[in-house]
Amino acid sequence: MVGPRAYAAVSGSLLALLVASRTSSALGVVLALTSNRLAGWLAYPLLGRASDHTGGAMGRRSPYMAGTLLVMGVCTYGYTLVGGYWALVGLVLVAKLAANVFNIVTAAVVPETFGKSRTLRAAAAIVMAGAAVTLILKGTVVATWDQAVPSTWFVAFRMAGVFMVVVAFIVGLLVREAPAAAVSAGRDRSARAMHWREELRYVLSLPNSKVLLTAIMVFWAGFSATGWLAVVYFERVLHAGAATQTIAGWVTGIPALLVGIPAGYWLAVTLTRRQVAVLAPLVGTVLALAQVFAVHMWQAVAFALLGTPWFAAFVISLGPMLAQLLPRSGGMGELLGKLAAPFSLASVAFALLAGWSVDLTGDYRVIWLYPAIAGVIEALVLTRLWIPPGEERPRPIARIRADLAGLADGIGSSRRGLLRGEVSPRDADAGSLFGSLRRYLGNPYGRQEDAPDEGADGCQLELGRGEMDKVEESDAEH
Repeated sequence: MVGPRAYAAVSGSLLALLVASRTSSALGVVLALTSNRLAGWLAYPLLGRASDHTGGAMGRRSPYMAGTLLVMGVCTYGYTLVGGYWALVGLVLVAKLAANVFNIVTAAVVPETFGKSRTLRAAAAIVMAGAAVTLILKGTVVATWDQAVPSTWFVAFRMAGVFMVVVAFIVGLLVREAPAAAVSAGRDRSARAMHWREELRYVLSLPNSKVLLTAIMVFWAGFSATGWLAVVYFERVLHAGAATQTIAGWVTGIPALLVGIPAGYWLAVTLTRRQVAVLAPLVGTVLALAQVFAVHMWQAVAFALLGTPWFAAFVISLGPMLAQLLPRSGGMGELLGKLAAPFSLASVAFALLAGWSVDLTGDYRVIWLYPAIAGVIEALVLTRLWIPPGEERPRPIARIRADLAGLADGIGSSRRGLLRGEVSPRDADAGSLFGSLRRYLGNPYGRQEDAPDEGADGCQLELGRGEMDKVEESDAEH
């Protein structure tokens, strides 16, 4: 996690500010930072699937991890060496594609290396190591970054690039999946194989699928419209440079976890699922419009904190329904690639439109109109959400704790040491994690035949049903 955390530390607000220094066009900023998504929606599932089937002495995942990390490091260091806008765009495009593929492969390799029974502890150890690197780089930014002197920006990028290159060689030498992971992958390959069109038709036949997918894609499009341009907005309108935005990120993160999640749970159990589904995006609309009138960075931070409980409530209320839509067919790399692809594609149009709007009006405040509009559309779509009788609210906290304990028992409760013990094929089957998540969160619809039909022919689609049964049976076994 040291390598990707080094990349993440400089690829957010710092990279947006660097790109903005090379062009006066907001559309140019968005194009540079989102162009990878135009190719990523197709590349992620294909490369994820390729990593599931790759063989060789280095295993399935290690070649992709080491190779993409090396590309990320070289490109990040190269940001400080190239002149002009288009050369920087090319490096950003390559680095971001590599970073997304790395994240997909890494998410698969953790359970395949340590086993699902030690995944939580392995992830915690990785996050702690990555946090140390993040603190070093963020501290470097606060100490060295002078917004008025672009040459001072290069220290953080070059340090991150060196981190990634060094870690790439370490990953190539040391990271290996457990032998049982390849056994598990070969055994389940036939059960999990399915054409993507059949899988898509199956997902679209599930209750609320069209409503939820439309709402989530609209939300993500609206969020992406401000994602990168908000960094430039904070710098040019609120006069908050990289150091100020870094500190604001720290101030926002901890209260969001300590206060936002408990407050979100209270909202989720106090209101009905339908009320949360409709009110959460409407609150987001109000907070987005409030950003138009902000004059200080602390106000932007306050608006973000106010929105956190509603986001948490949305996830708690609708999480079990959303889990039913997770991909089912393929190995872990392919599953994650399928999950990332539609989000990558949905985010591009609104982001480019927001950039064009800023260039047309000359005012960065206009970017907040897009998440506001998206929030209204999302709320209208979610008024059509079907709530099964008896499922008007999420389960009480005692049952949620029991479910999470059951999930942790499956992916994190092994008494073996993190670096000791043999991993069995069942423990190394990362592809069953989505199925485990669906089971432990529960199916709020109960029997599907009790739900309103959404298939084109008014009944559950038969095409692919046998193949999906095999996938679910494979998940249940593990």
